[in-house]
Amino acid sequence: MSSAIKHSSIYHFISAVAEQKPAQIALRMVRQVEPNLSSQTLDYQQLFGDICQTARLIKATADTDRPVCSFLLPNIPQTHGIMWGAESVGIANPLNPLLNEDALLHLMELAETDVIFALGPLPGTDIWQKAQAVAKRLDKPVRLVSVMMAVEGYDQYENIVKDFDRSELPTAWLPELDDIASYFHTGGTTGTPKLAKNTHRNQLACVAEHHGSLSLGAGDVVINGLPLFHVAGSMINGLACLCAGVEIVLPTVAGFRDPAVVANHWRMVEEYKVTVSGGIPTSVASMIGIDVDDADISSLKYLISGGSPVSASLCQDVKKVTGLELYQIFGMTECAGGTAMPNVDRPTVPGSAGFVRNSVPIIIQGAKKPGDSGELLIQGDVVFPGYLGKNESPLIDGFLHSGDLGHIDEQGYLFITGRAKDLIIRSGHNIDPALIENTLEQHDAVSMAAAVGKPDAYAGELPVVYVQCYDGMDVSEQALMEYAASNIAERPAAPKFVKILPELPTTAVGKIHKPTLRADAATVALEEAYGGALNVQARQLDSGQIEIFGVESIDDIDVEKLQQLVSSLSMLLRLNP
Repeated sequence: MSSAIKHSSIYHFISAVAEQKPAQIALRMVRQVEPNLSSQTLDYQQLFGDICQTARLIKATADTDRPVCSFLLPNIPQTHGIMWGAESVGIANPLNPLLNEDALLHLMELAETDVIFALGPLPGTDIWQKAQAVAKRLDKPVRLVSVMMAVEGYDQYENIVKDFDRSELPTAWLPELDDIASYFHTGGTTGTPKLAKNTHRNQLACVAEHHGSLSLGAGDVVINGLPLFHVAGSMINGLACLCAGVEIVLPTVAGFRDPAVVANHWRMVEEYKVTVSGGIPTSVASMIGIDVDDADISSLKYLISGGSPVSASLCQDVKKVTGLELYQIFGMTECAGGTAMPNVDRPTVPGSAGFVRNSVPIIIQGAKKPGDSGELLIQGDVVFPGYLGKNESPLIDGFLHSGDLGHIDEQGYLFITGRAKDLIIRSGHNIDPALIENTLEQHDAVSMAAAVGKPDAYAGELPVVYVQCYDGMDVSEQALMEYAASNIAERPAAPKFVKILPELPTTAVGKIHKPTLRADAATVALEEAYGGALNVQARQLDSGQIEIFGVESIDDIDVEKLQQLVSSLSMLLRLNP
């Protein structure tokens, strides 16, 4: 066991915290924000009891040594009981409720699901309906349990969990350090999401990174408005905070997706004495767009962000509005969320993705000196053992190849400058281009499709797709947009525009040349930002930078505005007037 890992499983760590701080608030569920704030709390002793009860419920449901629990749930107290209870006696498989029925079916079958917990029928959502449909289509019988709302003919979690003991779990049931704790879905290379296996060692190593860098403890209160199917919500703002024994504020069932939550963010900071807040960059940008007015935010120490690149201008805006630093975390699903953490002992370095600590070795492939660019290679206990159903090791020469391009400066700060792989990141949501491409290529008129990210100052990137049609086929770009929106499995992956080209650009060996398309998408973004007033173009360099050219004078453009826009694509701006 690494010296930084203090316990042999998630269960053992939470058990130790509950023993040390039984009456400390663990979770505060904000029930409403308007017209007045109201909340309910759960202390660590109660949370640990919920975990033990839920673990027994899951264990009783499936006749297997390590039952798999899939769930479609918001970030609410019940979800924490289910997730950590599942990890205590089996494997948790948190899934994005926005996935369509076929994608959910694939992931639950791949995981060999034994029990499903899903949010009961709620106006405006189809989560329960999808869960019902998937449960009926699975190869083996599963138990479907509703959460929050009762459904005739189905068990409700809040009712049936009461029948189980809240005492400590039998030692024989408990996992070991290298047992699988969870599956997290992530974009693959075939258009179908993959399940990344996270062990207890991976997750506890992430916890150790969090504790070693953020130093949270007595009196700290953290807002977590992120979902638990994303490692930022479950590991960084979830498990790591629980293992530090701090209070986590869950801002309504909708989290940061609720505009009222964002609008009342500073009120929550004042009311609950929040010390650390933040979220994906788009959420942070929305927060600081709301006037602090007379809210007392003196309890805040700093804000954190991650999931997609944080622009230098956003750091500056946070400083201007709050007087505080905005630190960035660089994490990967394949590293349980903890890769490069902030260095809160120093002011933030705008543009940096985090600070490289010795406990998670990161090297830049081919770099001879600080500042040299290359692909990020990662080692350490945070690195996952591989994808479910894939026997080959994810490591090459002992390192995980991240697919991200960047450099590390002399002070140890990491900078992301591009990607060696084609993943599109929209507001922290990973989108596999193949998901979009495979869908469009099923249309009778489409010969080939290539999806890339278009820079967006708010979302970081938005998916767009370029298509080449068969000769003689007559189809409009609008018709292809509507086809994509109706057939793509993930709603966030629906392209923002479809552009038909006579031929897609290719390399000398006939492969589609995506840098050309990314540059075109960047040019479109520039034209949109300036209303077409500037005759500028963009191209992607081998370094991963975007070069802007066709500008007669730097004085003609707003360099800061361009920097914010282009850096949202994880690339550096290079002006070439």
